[in-house]
Amino acid sequence: MEKKPLRLETERFKHILIKAYQRGELSTNITAKDMVQELAHQLKQVFKRDN
Repeated sequence: MEKKPLRLETERFKHILIKAYQRGELSTNITAKDMVQELAHQLKQVFKRDN
């Protein structure tokens, strides 16, 4: 029964990572620190919605 919610979380996480990767590929001036901070912010938003 827990597989469906876990699958949805995995898909959302993959989507966030893919968007961040694509943004990094397109931007020549983004730093690793900026990317990690943005990822953390996006993931925080996801976890806030789930609580």
